[in-house]
Amino acid sequence: MSEILVRADGGQWLEPVERGFGHEADLQRLLVEHPQLIPGVGAGAVASREFQSGAGPADIVVVDPDGTLTLVECKLATNKDIRRVIVGQMFDYASGFFNMHIDEFERRWELGRKGTLEGTFGNPEVRDAVGGNLREGCFRIVFAVDAINSSLKRMVGYLNAMSGPQTSVIAVEYTRMYGSGVEVLMPRTYGLELAEEKIAVAEKNKKHWTLEQNRRWVEENDAGNLARFEALVDGAAEVDIPFVGSPVGIKSDVPAGGLQIALPSGDVIGTIYVYHYRGKSTFIEFNFTAGAEVLNRDAEARRHFDEFLDRLAMVPAAHGAAETLRRSYANKRPNVRLSELSSENLTDVLIAIGSLLKASAPDG
Repeated sequence: MSEILVRADGGQWLEPVERGFGHEADLQRLLVEHPQLIPGVGAGAVASREFQSGAGPADIVVVDPDGTLTLVECKLATNKDIRRVIVGQMFDYASGFFNMHIDEFERRWELGRKGTLEGTFGNPEVRDAVGGNLREGCFRIVFAVDAINSSLKRMVGYLNAMSGPQTSVIAVEYTRMYGSGVEVLMPRTYGLELAEEKIAVAEKNKKHWTLEQNRRWVEENDAGNLARFEALVDGAAEVDIPFVGSPVGIKSDVPAGGLQIALPSGDVIGTIYVYHYRGKSTFIEFNFTAGAEVLNRDAEARRHFDEFLDRLAMVPAAHGAAETLRRSYANKRPNVRLSELSSENLTDVLIAIGSLLKASAPDG
């Protein structure tokens, strides 16, 4: 018995008929055109098909605006080798990406997408983020199938248990149905909760850079920005905006962190990151992608955010960042070189952030 019913206007409710996919290429095309159908893939993600991994062509590689990498292998139940081949094949591709130099990855990306990573996303930092994930082997692996069987479930559970937190393994069943003149695609996911639990436990136990380590790095490597860094952090602390250190990367010795902006509910709506671009100079990044969903569905929150952007746009060095946030509906992460902000500018930035916090108060 079907789990869903369909009907035409005023007609009788009917069980749809499963149509399936004629070829694996049909499922590939669907997911490339609509990458948000893949679990964990966010708004603004871009997919590339038949991406050369160094160990053969991966069916789909998806890059999120924050540099997250998702590797997708599509297989249909009619493929007799699905249980024997799909796991080994995908991990072979993943091994090809592990430690791949970002220049090589971008060269292959350009072949499939006809443009650079920066050109694709309009953000130069995405290239460094992708490079970091390649070095650390940090991938989301997705098996896209038209039918999940018990063998595939067992393998997904085992692989999540045996692999490290950098690698999550998920299976998704995409069922295609037809009835009453309407075609329906119904994804069912297996392994997502296992992967998220593993990542959450690892994140909880992971070491984070401290404020003092960040301050010391600026003092030793970018001393001209030390006073600005301290003014930003101290000013934020006065309005109860904490500095939260970023996780310590496996191969990175450059600290990072940011000022977390949280709603009264405790949900983090954004972070003003302080980081050291390619270890040369200190930047601040306005990252509100975590709150984009809230801003899009909550008109009042959006109105307050627009007021924050209006204030931020009045700071000459941050005007471009404010307009980028506005145009992208908070889905892009513009940055400003810290050295371009005067003491007065920093005060104005903090006033803008403070106004957002006041607007987010329960009675504000």
